[in-house]
Amino acid sequence: MTRLILAAGMLSLPLLVAAQSQTPSQTLGRVGVDQRIGERVPMDLRFEDPHGDTVTLGSLIDGKPALLQLAWYDCPNLCDLSLRRLGNRLSEVKYQPGEEFRVITVSINPREGREAAGHALTALRDSYQSDSNADDWRVLTGNARAIDTLARRICYRYQYDADSEQFAHPAALAVLDGDGRISSYLLGLTFSGRDLELALTRAGEGRLGSITDQIALRCFHFDPEKGTYTLDILRLLNLACLITALVLALVVGRLLWRRRGIDRQGRH
Repeated sequence: MTRLILAAGMLSLPLLVAAQSQTPSQTLGRVGVDQRIGERVPMDLRFEDPHGDTVTLGSLIDGKPALLQLAWYDCPNLCDLSLRRLGNRLSEVKYQPGEEFRVITVSINPREGREAAGHALTALRDSYQSDSNADDWRVLTGNARAIDTLARRICYRYQYDADSEQFAHPAALAVLDGDGRISSYLLGLTFSGRDLELALTRAGEGRLGSITDQIALRCFHFDPEKGTYTLDILRLLNLACLITALVLALVVGRLLWRRRGIDRQGRH
């Protein structure tokens, strides 16, 4: 029971996935995410997929919105949970990964290779509760220069502890538009499927989702501090007033049109 309570408490925070509880506080103080909305990731950065093929971020994004996650595949604590939670929450999203948007995960450990990437891919696919192909999930590894360049560009700050040979890093998703620019961040592990769907709709810039989805997006407010979407009551009221005014205009217009028709018949 104590473990369950502790786990629940950890999930409720904008989580820092630390390598171990004994990580020095000064190390954790340098870990986090500084949100850089509008920043563009380097599209020519090269990484390796589980097949051993070299790919660029540009070739993977290819004009589609993308969820970009930096992770440590061999993390002994919460990283596997973060991968599985992402796959599980994406099960609640109506958009299809690989077709309508991209899911890109990059290891922060340059020592990890295809085997570790394969385990991460399995965690994502096993937790996704719908049909998917292996290539719908782009799980990558790379050299230290490429990883550091990407992390700096999205301002994802992690630390390596040489004594324990482990990483301390935040749990976060950067949501990219089709040009590779950061549209928003989702922080911690508490995001919902609805948060993911709204973030992808926003990043799609009108190319993803129906008119109803675009209207629904305007009724929600994105909180950058919490990295979640909440219902914006003021926007909802404004939208309701606009719809009411349009309906009244249509009703009045129809009544006037009918009255004119009756007047014309009376003259004849």
